[in-house]
Amino acid sequence: MTAMRPGQIPCPDCGLPLPLPIEAVLAGQAIVCLGCGMELQVKREDSQTALGALGRWYEETAPAREAAAASSAPGTPAPETTGRRARRPRR
Repeated sequence: MTAMRPGQIPCPDCGLPLPLPIEAVLAGQAIVCLGCGMELQVKREDSQTALGALGRWYEETAPAREAAAASSAPGTPAPETTGRRARRPRR
């Protein structure tokens, strides 16, 4: 079995890693396995509580995702340092 990364599940048909983009799940879009073509879709009527919680989390974490995207953009200057050396961990 292939190791799964966060945000992935194994395809129920072929077992390949199947990414679950949060935007697609919240929008009710079908997720298609690139290995076998199986289409998965969230049963919205059975998943209202989970979808509501996921939507709130996604909205609340938007600033962190935007900051991470901005800091990894090409041409973004590196964060300034204080000129102090990093402390060694205590033993």
